[in-house]
Amino acid sequence: MKTLIINGSTKKNGDTSTLIDEFQKFLKGEVKTISCSGNISPCRDCRYCWTNSGCCIEDEMQEIYPFLDECENVVLASPIWFSSLSGPLLNIASRFQTLFAAAYFRKEQKAVKQKNGVILLVGAEKGTEVIPTQNALTIMKFMNVKRPCIATVYSLDTNNTPVEKDRTAIKKAHEAALLLNRLCDNNLDCESFSFTDDSKEIT
Repeated sequence: MKTLIINGSTKKNGDTSTLIDEFQKFLKGEVKTISCSGNISPCRDCRYCWTNSGCCIEDEMQEIYPFLDECENVVLASPIWFSSLSGPLLNIASRFQTLFAAAYFRKEQKAVKQKNGVILLVGAEKGTEVIPTQNALTIMKFMNVKRPCIATVYSLDTNNTPVEKDRTAIKKAHEAALLLNRLCDNNLDCESFSFTDDSKEIT
């Protein structure tokens, strides 16, 4: 099993990274993480990908594209900034423009392998998760992530309760990883499982 994690936090040891670490404690297989602290440029809207596969910007994303083709799971993790995904994460996500262009401009028949998706969001206030969740789902759509996502994990009171003390969020992160393992081990579809409407908790 291969999993791509996109980490939109600028803090190495912040709340988002803590939630990712808790998720990974129970996750099997190979993991590749894209970090905004790496050498990844945002899309320049040069439109190279309108007529060519891939991207003309030579940076770390060149290693990510083939891994995305192979992986079974995509995890999008971000702090919530102004009720949205973080700016650095959106910069990284812009480099998946080539996937949009493949379908709408290059009219390619080959699709990215269908994947299971997990969203991990960290914020200071409840209610701010709505827009970033929709943003994440839009990004994942062009990565061919199945709907609904396997799990959406929120920790939304970080000014008062850091993620390391948010037992509910940590539990849900562990459950999400275990569910991905089960889906891969048994070659099951996510629709075989049920979730609550708001938290996507395993039932």
